[in-house]
Amino acid sequence: MITEVIFTGTELLLGQILNTNAQYLQQALASHGFDLYHQVTVGDNLERCAEAIRQAAARAEVIFIGGGLGPTEDDVSREALSLALGLPLVQDKAALAIVRRFYLARNIPMPGANLKQALIPAGGTALDNPIGTAPGIVLEHSGKTFFLLPGPPAEFNKMLDEQVIPYLQRRFPDQLATIHSRVLKICGLGESVLAERLGELLNSSSPTVAPCAKEGEIHLRITAKAAGKEAAVQVIDEMERAVRQRLQGYVFGVDEETLPAVVGRLLLQGGRQVSLLEAFTGGQLAHMFVSDPTAAQTFSGGLVLPGNQPGLLPSGLFQGAIPPPDGDTKEVAAQMAAAARRYFGSGIGVATAGTVLPVEYSRHQYPVGIAVDFEGNCQVQEMLFWGNRSQAARRAAGAALVLLWQILRLKP
Repeated sequence: MITEVIFTGTELLLGQILNTNAQYLQQALASHGFDLYHQVTVGDNLERCAEAIRQAAARAEVIFIGGGLGPTEDDVSREALSLALGLPLVQDKAALAIVRRFYLARNIPMPGANLKQALIPAGGTALDNPIGTAPGIVLEHSGKTFFLLPGPPAEFNKMLDEQVIPYLQRRFPDQLATIHSRVLKICGLGESVLAERLGELLNSSSPTVAPCAKEGEIHLRITAKAAGKEAAVQVIDEMERAVRQRLQGYVFGVDEETLPAVVGRLLLQGGRQVSLLEAFTGGQLAHMFVSDPTAAQTFSGGLVLPGNQPGLLPSGLFQGAIPPPDGDTKEVAAQMAAAARRYFGSGIGVATAGTVLPVEYSRHQYPVGIAVDFEGNCQVQEMLFWGNRSQAARRAAGAALVLLWQILRLKP
């Protein structure tokens, strides 16, 4: 069953509000096995909205139109559906009762403008809206099913859950299925290398396998459509095993798992604590630890140095002077990681130290040394981060967490 969604509202096109209705509807359709091929956003324009409906009806069997059911002139969804299908708008008794009920319950007069909300295309049926003034509409026409839903999220969600989904279940019982997904989270591997390793798996049609690049991570979505969730999960399990075999050492989590939580769990399993000394990342690495309940249990403490000046360390933190990073950030980071481990008495010390290349070379490149001192054995990298100062610091903090994870996963 192919579906299409049209959301109306110029405020959406201007980016003034976030369209949370879209995600809620997408998840509901997937959970019942309805394929969503297109999603369109149209401004508050009658002709453009009507054209979007015509296009949707030409390629989908079920069309959802969200928003535009209010009482004002810029609410044009019902008029657009009427125009697109060549059906007259008629006042519906059930719709009028829904609109009036809102005002009667509050003992206030109903403005005349709200009578517009009682109009529906001929042949349509009003959907109840117990928490708003705008009735929804369902219309069967020329083998297509059209749903008009109010824009406010509370009204949209309630109508979808309590009326639209049950209607679809009754109307299309033979089409019901489930579309289930699992997301594998990958770090330490570039997207192009991942594609080479996965090869023909990315061309699989059942289940589908699709990568999505995130900052410092790649999320690999495995999606299967089946008669029930158990059958879909079985297909996904088989694909996950094949993926993990080709990406050994790079998959750190599944679905809602985060890298800080995974790192925290590994630290707890080994009975280890970690301490930090940040001279480039501005406390962002510490924030990753303290903001996750699991990782926070493993955090001994940390120091954040202003700007990028490891020379501004408290007395007694280390023996000897740590030179400022004048190009050899690896050496500086290694000394800082060892100093942090000794000072806080933790088994692991992690440090970041960076420098800014001369302006004539690049304004947006930051060589950063990242070091993990694990019980006296230090692993250190120098990486080049692009972007502005804040972006580079965030990415360097993420890279430090990846290095720590790579070390921990190999430790007993």
